Amino acid sequence: MIILVSKIVFILSLLGILFIIIRKLPALSQLPEEPLAERPSPKAIFTWFRDITKRLILSNFFQNIILGNLEKSLRKFKILALKIDNLLDKFLRRVKRNSRE
Repeated sequence: MIILVSKIVFILSLLGILFIIIRKLPALSQLPEEPLAERPSPKAIFTWFRDITKRLILSNFFQNIILGNLEKSLRKFKILALKIDNLLDKFLRRVKRNSRE
C-alpha cells in the first residue's frame, strides 16, 4: 500500500515538473544566448576581499570592540585554566596522600 502511494506521488511530481517546464518554454526561448553580465574573476574577488579585510582591521570598530572583547575572553580563559590546574593539583595531592596510607 505504501509503495503504491509513493509511486503515485512520484508520478504526480514528475507531471508537475513537466507542466512547469512546458509553461516556461516560451519565456526560456526569448532569453539571450549570451550572459548579460560576466562572472567576476577570482583575482577581482580576492582583491575585494583583501580590501574589505584591511578596512575592517584598520577601523575603530575592530580595534575597540573586537580586540577588547578578545582580550577579556583570553583573560577569563586564563583564569579558568589556572582554576582547573589548581583543582587537578589538589586532586593529585589527595591521591598521593591516600596511596601512602
